[in-house]
Amino acid sequence: MKKFAIALLALATSLAITPAAMASTLCSADSSAITAGTSCYEGIFTFTFDTVSIVGSAPLDSLYFNTGTTGFSSSGATLGFQVVGSSSDDFNLVYEVQGPVGEYVLDNNLGGAGSITEFACTGYPTCGTSLVSLPTNTTIGTETYSAPFVSTGTFYVNKDVGDSPYAFSEFTDSVELTPEPSSLVLLGTGLLGLAGLLRRKFIHC
Repeated sequence: MKKFAIALLALATSLAITPAAMASTLCSADSSAITAGTSCYEGIFTFTFDTVSIVGSAPLDSLYFNTGTTGFSSSGATLGFQVVGSSSDDFNLVYEVQGPVGEYVLDNNLGGAGSITEFACTGYPTCGTSLVSLPTNTTIGTETYSAPFVSTGTFYVNKDVGDSPYAFSEFTDSVELTPEPSSLVLLGTGLLGLAGLLRRKFIHC
């Protein structure tokens, strides 16, 4: 019976922190061009690209994952994007993020002269509820723009990256899950209650 109790507690914990679905390809191991329909994962997050639009003077330019900057750590997942081409382009990306329920922080970083406009919504192609809108980032290098928001587990990131009349080479997005105190208290209370019920049941047995 003790093993049964431990199994139930493990199940409750996994349901609280595991996303609904996982892709089969690791983003940092995906060497193919990013197109509409590309789906991959990093850690506990699954990313599915709904829109990948490139407008500019070189229509053959492409977008790939930068395997050196794409990855997952305890602080969250980072998607590094590598631009293959040498002319001015405008990139519009919409991708779905599936992850646990909780409070998130969305960062972006520009690897060269240009600009990033970015926001997150609950739906696509209709935005639904706007979750966060980041200030337009025109800073080269290490400066990032961040904003916290709460998600029920699935949201859509819409970003427009323009470099005209420049020619940047890469940009990044970081999705971080920060534990909410209220969520942790709720989870802990639920697990303690479940443990108490099981303990009483076993005592009576």
